Amino acid sequence: MSRFIKRKVGIAFWLLAILGAAFALKSSSLSRDTHANDSPAPRSKTSSLISFWRGPAERVTVADRSRGAEINDPIFYQDDAGVWRQVGYVSGRISDKSDERASGDGSTPKAPNLGDRGLGSGSGAQVQLTWYSHSVPIDECDLYQYRSSGSLEEVVTTMLPPEKRARIQERIASAMSQHGDDLSAAFVPLVQQSIKRSMPVIEEEFRVAVENHRAEIDALAERLNDEIVSDRLIPLAKREIMPIVRKHGQPPAEEIGREIWNRASLWRFGWRAVYDKTPLPQKGLVQEEWKRFVQNEAVPVIEAKMDDIVTAIQRILADVATNRAVRREMGKVADDLASDPAARALVRQILKETLVENERLRAVWSEVWSSEEASDAIDLAGDRLEPVVRLIGDDLFGNEETGIDPDFARVLRSQILRKDRRWIVAWHTGQPSRGEIKSASKRMPYPIVYMATQEQSAE
Repeated sequence: MSRFIKRKVGIAFWLLAILGAAFALKSSSLSRDTHANDSPAPRSKTSSLISFWRGPAERVTVADRSRGAEINDPIFYQDDAGVWRQVGYVSGRISDKSDERASGDGSTPKAPNLGDRGLGSGSGAQVQLTWYSHSVPIDECDLYQYRSSGSLEEVVTTMLPPEKRARIQERIASAMSQHGDDLSAAFVPLVQQSIKRSMPVIEEEFRVAVENHRAEIDALAERLNDEIVSDRLIPLAKREIMPIVRKHGQPPAEEIGREIWNRASLWRFGWRAVYDKTPLPQKGLVQEEWKRFVQNEAVPVIEAKMDDIVTAIQRILADVATNRAVRREMGKVADDLASDPAARALVRQILKETLVENERLRAVWSEVWSSEEASDAIDLAGDRLEPVVRLIGDDLFGNEETGIDPDFARVLRSQILRKDRRWIVAWHTGQPSRGEIKSASKRMPYPIVYMATQEQSAE
């Protein structure tokens, strides 16, 4: 083929392509005019591409009350059928007076003059939106800015929406109802054996750790005694607890004291005290009389009044427990102890040496869980639970038949690829909007999942 013929073929190809594109644009415009009053419906991929090549329908300037909109942030809309689609994006940012002062050069960037129209009013940052939806009027939409924080809570919420969480719980409950008895019979003896053999080792190692940190414990106890016991607890006891003890404990104590005093014999104690002072050989008569008096006189009185003593103690404890001042102060003391850096560090170190760095404890657990009995139990659990584990894995990550799970795809794009971190949602209200972007008060997952499938990718 000669060079001249190649040029002719190329020119003819591009002419046909231009004519085909013009015809498609005209057909799309006629179809839009015909269905202008219809409710918005999902567009096909062909119409989406045509709308893209036709260019944006309009550019609108709105106030950014969220202070978080960035260029290229997508704008999504959910139609009546629940299908999400992109209807625009943030195409520019207009600096306000505060931005001008911050820049220091007195120049303020201006938005390009492309036939923009402004919806937002008032001072503050403004952004320019490119809006290319023909069926959703931006004048009747409230715009909300959403962000992905990347926190573990957000990942769990995205991976486990309510319906998926309920499905997984149902699978686990069904598996445990079928195989729970077999698994308990296999693992409970191992757990019991581990605990039984671990307790002496933990107790002994705990004593060693406490003894190793005796100096630190004594210093901490002395400081806490000065700061908490002397300065706070003792005054609290004098001010709040002692009146309660006196109120309920004084009547039975006085009654018991009177009865014991009435039974006491001054003559028996007196002549024995005099006899003990003489140079006679026998000594200790007062001590013997006191032991006899306590055993034969005082103890029976106390035993007879035991019900009154128990009642008084119960009333004292009840009033102390319900005393607001005591509860408030004890709560503050507990918070202070829990937040004290030295106490926390000391407790953490003792527990670390007792549990984590305890080689004897590791040896005990290794011996128990590497035994033949443990191996049989693990094999049994694998045989019983492998089917449900596979199903839960399919629920979380997807499988070869259905592809990657949309929620897992959202997490991958957000956490690994660092995409889909900000987006705007247009909620159609049917009422004139204020022309501003506000921060969303509730969380929601990214509306659309981009995956290579032959069907529509909006989830």
